[in-house]
Amino acid sequence: MLYLAKLKKKVKQKFMSAGHEERYVHTLGVVKMAKTLAKWYQVPKPKAIIAALFHDFCKYDSDEEITELLCEKDQAECEAYPVLKHSYASAEYYKKYIGKDQDIYQAIRNHVFGRIDMSRLEEIILISDYTEENRTYENCKVCREILQSKKFYKAIYFSTKKTIEFLEKQQLKPHPTQLEVLKYYEGLCEK
Repeated sequence: MLYLAKLKKKVKQKFMSAGHEERYVHTLGVVKMAKTLAKWYQVPKPKAIIAALFHDFCKYDSDEEITELLCEKDQAECEAYPVLKHSYASAEYYKKYIGKDQDIYQAIRNHVFGRIDMSRLEEIILISDYTEENRTYENCKVCREILQSKKFYKAIYFSTKKTIEFLEKQQLKPHPTQLEVLKYYEGLCEK
């Protein structure tokens, strides 16, 4: 528990010293939701806490700081889809400075829109980010209700669908993986 307290302090210090109190509040909301879901779905709570704490860790880092953490392939993907920068960089930061747990790494890396065949921890961080209690958008509230009724895959499907619809309204092209995730979780909902 002492280790987790130190990690929480590190995250708090980074966001608060840079004037991003709202991001720290969001992060605590993700931690709270991830702990609940970890209990429901038998995932080790410390892993869920660490992944939640670091999911947005590099959110406000400069392009130079992010570039230092990413390989060329990831840099190229992030050029095409800038929304991925912070998740990829946060995952690399975790691996370089915090720990080597591959499941935590993947949960941080894939929290923006997931991937096919995610682990349960990855799914938990993805949906916790969308549904944490400080998210007040109507779609987030609806998704939170779906999740709280224990329709886990339906919540992931719903959040993915609404995110793609939002992008399309902004005349932005969804990442091909988002479309794969949508189809995959639609299929899981039908089972």
